Amino acid sequence: MTFKNILLLFVAFSVAGLTAFMANNWIDAERQAMLANQSTVPVSQSVSQVLVVQDNLKAGNFVRAENLKWQSWPEDGLAESYALKGKRNIKDFVGAVVRNAIISGQPITDDLVVHPGDRGFLAAVLGIGNRAVSVPVNATSGIAGFIFPGDRVDLILTSKFNSKGADGKSLTRYVTNTLLRGIRVLAIDQKTESKNGEVNPAKTVTMEVSPKQAEKVAIGMAVGSLSLSLQSLARDEKNLDGSNSNQPVSDDQHGYTLDTEVNALVAGLASKGGKSLSVNVLRGDQAEKAAF
Repeated sequence: MTFKNILLLFVAFSVAGLTAFMANNWIDAERQAMLANQSTVPVSQSVSQVLVVQDNLKAGNFVRAENLKWQSWPEDGLAESYALKGKRNIKDFVGAVVRNAIISGQPITDDLVVHPGDRGFLAAVLGIGNRAVSVPVNATSGIAGFIFPGDRVDLILTSKFNSKGADGKSLTRYVTNTLLRGIRVLAIDQKTESKNGEVNPAKTVTMEVSPKQAEKVAIGMAVGSLSLSLQSLARDEKNLDGSNSNQPVSDDQHGYTLDTEVNALVAGLASKGGKSLSVNVLRGDQAEKAAF
């Protein structure tokens, strides 16, 4: 190959490379100009406030106000069943019972819960094998109306009996014992909340019990008066005896309290003359004699 041919090839490659370089620069310049001419418009997405669950709720749980919150939700993702702020209120769901488990952040809807008064409300609340019983209460025995559905209470039985004192005279005596512990309240006078936030003393309290406990409650109402003792909410999902919160609580028997322990005068009458009084105490299927 002659020098002339080599020179021609070199010139040809140089021209081709320069042309490609210039074309690439021109394309980049045009692209940058087009991007500069475009006006960036921020896209604003419309949102609504939807009522959602902020705590995981299990089937059979009561819905409380603290379990719910309002959360922003894109309008293009709304469903007709969602509870929207301005159309629904949190109190519309307070006192309802969860049909199936609801996870945190999930919108709450009417088909996920059973409202008081709806058909099958008690059936949705009750655990498998449990029963619902109602007991009469007043402002004192019902803790002045400060018990609400979902709370857990102890059921205290107070009864009286006659016994002869040291002088042979008949005395009316009183004894009390905790009949049941950790019982879940289902309803208050067929309601789950007071109107306008007012606290009204209840007349009837419906509770969840086991079949055996239902029998004890029936006997308790016949032999004495029943009072409620409210348990703290600061505990886990298990009863004090370690059983699951949706299962019947323990039927274990507990101690009792005599009137001599709270009234010095009665204690003095009982011990007058150095003699003591005695009474047969029935605890389940066992009987024992208590002297006092």
